[in-house]
Amino acid sequence: MIQFFYGGWKMKNFLIVLVALILGAAGGYFAWKYLDVSGGKSGSKREKITAAGYNQPFMWGVNVRPSPLRNYSIDTWIAQMDYVKALGLHWIRLTFDYAPANKFEIFDEMVNYANSQNINVFLLLSSSKPILSIDNTYQDGYQVASDVSSHYKGKVKYYQLMSEQGSTALKGADYSGENESDYDTAKYEKVKEWMRGASDAIRKNDPGSYIVISDQWTHYAYLQMLQRDKIDYDITGWDWFGDMGQMKDQKISDGTLLTDKLKSFNKPIILVEVNYRPGKTGMNEDKQADYIQQMTTWAYNSDFIKGFFFHELVDLRPIDDKPGDFYGLVKYKPASSGGYTFDDIRKVFGTYKDIVAQYSK
Repeated sequence: MIQFFYGGWKMKNFLIVLVALILGAAGGYFAWKYLDVSGGKSGSKREKITAAGYNQPFMWGVNVRPSPLRNYSIDTWIAQMDYVKALGLHWIRLTFDYAPANKFEIFDEMVNYANSQNINVFLLLSSSKPILSIDNTYQDGYQVASDVSSHYKGKVKYYQLMSEQGSTALKGADYSGENESDYDTAKYEKVKEWMRGASDAIRKNDPGSYIVISDQWTHYAYLQMLQRDKIDYDITGWDWFGDMGQMKDQKISDGTLLTDKLKSFNKPIILVEVNYRPGKTGMNEDKQADYIQQMTTWAYNSDFIKGFFFHELVDLRPIDDKPGDFYGLVKYKPASSGGYTFDDIRKVFGTYKDIVAQYSK
C-alpha cells in the first residue's frame, strides 16, 4: 500500500488488494509512503482486436514511479529515463494519480519528456478513491478515463484499467480464481461497472488506443465474467512473479495449461508485471537474473505473448517505520546531503539489457 503526501498535506490511504503501483504528485514535489496490503453510458463501436489481428511490435518495457526515492523532481525523472534508455527500452508503464488538482501539470512533464526521448508511455488508470468505497463505480470509471484519455489522446496509446481487480473481487486470498463462485458478487459488480465506465469513456475520447485489463496467478474466471458481461477491452495483461514458478508450466485444476486458457479468450497477452520475489532484507541477484532470463526468452519466443514489462526500475526506499522493497533493476542508497539517491545496478540489469538487444527488431 502507498500513502500520499501532497505539498505537505496528508491524504487518505488508498487500499488496493495485492500488488498495485499508486503514484502521487503536487506542486512539483512527491513524498512517497509505502504500506503493506494483503453518467449515461456512451461509447463508440470499433472492430474487435483479436490475437491474430494484433500486429504491433513486441513491447519491451519497465514499470516506473515518478520517484521511488520519494522526492520527485524533473532531475530524478530524467535520471530514470536515462536508465530506461541504457536498457534499450522504448516503453514505460506508469500509474496515473487522479487525486491532485495539478495532476496534468506533473504528468505532462513526465509524459512529454519520455516521448521526447523516444520512450512510449503505457498509462495505468486507477479509481479516484478505493473502489469498494465508491457508490457509482460506472460514473467514477467514466470520469477518470474521460479526463485522462481526452487529455492524452495522441500521446498515450495503451490504457490499463486498474491492476489485478479480479483479485479485489475474490472472496479471499485462498481462492484460486478459477471458478466464478470464487468471487464476491457485490465486489465484482463494483469492479465490473468501473471497467465498463472507463472503457466507454476511452472508446469515446480516444478510440484509436488500446485498452488493457489485467490480473494474475490463475484468476482466469474473472476474464470469463467480464466476457459474459460484455466489458469491452482489447488486451489481456498478466502479472507473474518468481514464487509462482515459470508461467509456461502452470496448470489449472483440470490439467490444462494456464497459458492455453488465457489464449482461449482470443486477445493479445502482455506480461505487465514480472520479477523474482525478494526477501525481507534483499534480493537474491543470481536467482533473479536466471528467472528473468528464462521468462523473457520464453515470452518473446512464444506465439502469443506480445510484451514484457519488468517490475520495476528502481527499489522503493523505506520511510518512517515502513520497509522499502528490492524489486528494482537499480538500487537506492542514502545521499550525503540527506534523503536518498540512485545506487548500483543489479546483475539483472545486464541480463535484461542483453535480452532486449537480442530480441529487439
